[in-house]
Amino acid sequence: MWFQKKIKPEKIKDRNTKQLRSSGIEVIEHLPYLDNPEFREPEEIARRTMVLTALFQLHLQAPRDIIKKWLKENGLMDYLNEEELEYLETEYLELPEQNQIDIYWYVEAIWTFAWVGGFHNNLTLNTGVGDSLASLIPNIAKNEPAKNFISEFKLRNQVEIFEMLDKFYRAHWFARNNNLTGKQSDKVDLDIIMERRKALEYTVYKEFDWNEISLDT
Repeated sequence: MWFQKKIKPEKIKDRNTKQLRSSGIEVIEHLPYLDNPEFREPEEIARRTMVLTALFQLHLQAPRDIIKKWLKENGLMDYLNEEELEYLETEYLELPEQNQIDIYWYVEAIWTFAWVGGFHNNLTLNTGVGDSLASLIPNIAKNEPAKNFISEFKLRNQVEIFEMLDKFYRAHWFARNNNLTGKQSDKVDLDIIMERRKALEYTVYKEFDWNEISLDT
C-alpha cells in the first residue's frame, strides 16, 4: 500500500527513542521496531468506540436494558464479543472484580479512539481523560444516536498514529520497569499507557480482535 512506504518503523523507533530520552523517559535500545501496519477501516474503529461507550455505562450504573436497547437500535449488537455480551446479561456488581476493572478502564480506550478519529489532540502518557469526552460521544441516557459519531470519525494521518503507537510501546517498557523495580516517575502512568496502547494496537493492526491484543514490551 502507498502509505506503508511513508511509514518507516526503524526511523520512527530512533526518533521516538531520542525524544523520550530527552524528556526523561529511559528507553532500552534492544526493544524492536514495530511491524509494518495494516490499519483498520475508520468505520470499524468508530463502531468499536461506540460498543465500549455503551459498555462503560455499566460502570456508571446505567440499567442494562437501556444499554442493550441503544446497542440494538444503533445496529451494534453484532460487534460485541462473547464476553461483552455476557456483561449485558449479568448485574454489574455480580461480575468478577477484574471484569469490573476492565469496564472502568474502557474510558481510556474511548479517549484514545476519539484521538485516532480526530476529535481531540491531547493524548498523553500520564494524564487522564479530558473533560471534553462527554461532549464528543453520544449521550446514551438521552438516546442520542451513534451514527453522528461514526460518520464524523475520520482517521487522522496514519504516520502520526503509527508514531504514537510506537511511542506508547517504548514508554510502556519504562513504566512497567518502574513498576517492577519500585521506581516512580510522574512522566508515565502504567494503567493509562496500557489501555491507550491497546486502542492504538487495535487501530494499526487489523488482524487482531479486541480481546486478542497482546501488550508485550
